[in-house]
Amino acid sequence: MSLFKNYKSGIESVLSRSEQRFQKGMKSPYMLLNESTKTFSSLPTTIEPDSKTILEFDSNQLKKYFGPNKYSFDSVTIGNHPDFKYLEHNQTLNHHCVSMFVDIKGSTRLALKYSLEEVRLIKDTLLTLCINVVTHFGGHVHRLQGDAVFVQFVRKKSNPNNSIINSLNAASVLCQVVSEDLSSAFESYGLDPIKIRVGLDYGTDEKVMWSHYGVANCNELTTTSLHTDLAAKLQNKASVNSIRIGKNLVDAIEMKEDYISTPTIVKNGQTVEDKYIIQSSELNYRQYDFNWKKYLNSFSFYKQNGSGKLEIIDNPFTLKASVYKLKQESTASQYYENNYSILKGKYIKYQLMINGSPYHKKPYEKIIWEAFNSGKEAKLANEEQHNFENFYLNKTFCIAQAGYHGNHYLKCTIQREHSNNRVLKFPIYVDDKSDTEINLNDILN
Repeated sequence: MSLFKNYKSGIESVLSRSEQRFQKGMKSPYMLLNESTKTFSSLPTTIEPDSKTILEFDSNQLKKYFGPNKYSFDSVTIGNHPDFKYLEHNQTLNHHCVSMFVDIKGSTRLALKYSLEEVRLIKDTLLTLCINVVTHFGGHVHRLQGDAVFVQFVRKKSNPNNSIINSLNAASVLCQVVSEDLSSAFESYGLDPIKIRVGLDYGTDEKVMWSHYGVANCNELTTTSLHTDLAAKLQNKASVNSIRIGKNLVDAIEMKEDYISTPTIVKNGQTVEDKYIIQSSELNYRQYDFNWKKYLNSFSFYKQNGSGKLEIIDNPFTLKASVYKLKQESTASQYYENNYSILKGKYIKYQLMINGSPYHKKPYEKIIWEAFNSGKEAKLANEEQHNFENFYLNKTFCIAQAGYHGNHYLKCTIQREHSNNRVLKFPIYVDDKSDTEINLNDILN
């Protein structure tokens, strides 16, 4: 199953009309966006002259699997970031930001086969998908540049590591949908598939300055930062359907080594490592390729099919997690996989579920709970793997305490005597920073 099946169907509808002429004026087979609903509507035969001609976005699938996002804005806007628009023309502010540049490749050749109206609709559909995905994960679209999008992941006085997590989740979803789900639509009509390249970098409070550029009535609020510039350069150097990131992201969340690799280039006929996005006497700054497929495969609802592509699966067995403070379980809020970084010291209760209801253990089953931790702190404490001293053996729930900075996962195994075992995993982020202005329970409860 695909997250955005309607996008693929809509693009196929446009591509299949390559032999048909678009009627100018009010008649065109365009998709309409209805902001009041979150469902997909079919292709109409006419549109109003001023209607926006894009596919309708259904956010329900994203919310179902990735959960509501506490950083999402109430409405989609472009330009000046809503959290910093109070800055006057001559004011500046130092505040962290994750910059993302997304480039859609391959749309130029569409004009050789399709009408301008059809090309515009296809390109607008892809850009709209990008806008809605990054917006769900708390990104703000600062600028559209042809086939490219510049996105800022930041909320005022929020934990910067959550901005990093959101940017990685958004970029990974975009790469998967474009390179695997939508590519087959183009290939089936004899076209080179649309491709995507993403660059990400993170600047701390000290390394990012927000201010206005330009003159009165002709200016924009944006960031001055080496790391904003490097995000664009990282995108330009990324391979197709890939994500290239700066070292700051890796260090901030202690990213698992499984998810990153050093880029390579061919030099003088030899393949050599391309370690640095910038290398000078003042700064040597590392770059990495982020393995979005391996990262998404760590989520319980993704699975690789026989062709190696990722698919969404609905497993009747799931783990439901809730986060709370000690002795305050009644105020617990649901936690979705890799949704944000849980504050150290909080408790996480994992409940084994089947078809949305609590599971009841069968007499012939054995239930085992294990935690797998990553990062320097867990390694130093020799707690990279443990089984809670079998305290939760054969129980249908497990309670863990967030103790180490990093990206960890809980594993639940249901062993059966005469049938296949069930193995469930649930990834989480843990951090020692918290937000100061965004209330989690207001959003997730």
